[in-house]
Amino acid sequence: MNLDSFDLAILEIVQENNLRSHASIGEEVNLSASSVRRRLTALRDSGVIVADVSLTDASKRGLTFITSVSFEREDPEIYGSFRKAMRDETAVSQCYAVSGDFDFVLVVHAESPEAYEHWGERALMSNPAIRRYSTSVVWSRTKFTTRISPAAMEAG
Repeated sequence: MNLDSFDLAILEIVQENNLRSHASIGEEVNLSASSVRRRLTALRDSGVIVADVSLTDASKRGLTFITSVSFEREDPEIYGSFRKAMRDETAVSQCYAVSGDFDFVLVVHAESPEAYEHWGERALMSNPAIRRYSTSVVWSRTKFTTRISPAAMEAG
């Protein structure tokens, strides 16, 4: 889907607050409410908008852990199995295949360090394909957003 300036403006607004009315959005971007509704439907149908959700404050639900995972060897079947397992893990909110020293990076939530340790033993240490995993505890959050606003080349 090719996004025009109206679509991009609408996306900026709904990424901040998707409960705003079509009329309110339309006033801001200079479109009718029905045009905003049609565009939002098209953005959802095309997969540009993948979900409409409520965000919760992770710090009020326990601790957040950033976990880096390395495998013994690179193998598509092993990676596929790991991806499926992480999709099924409710404690994992994000899972990324990455370049560099590790193969995957996870964002994991647990009620306590002990709960995370138990999760790690069950979900990671029990997997014989994993060489090692490294964990960082999130002490505080400087920035968090679900907004996607890609950096663009600046005119020079």
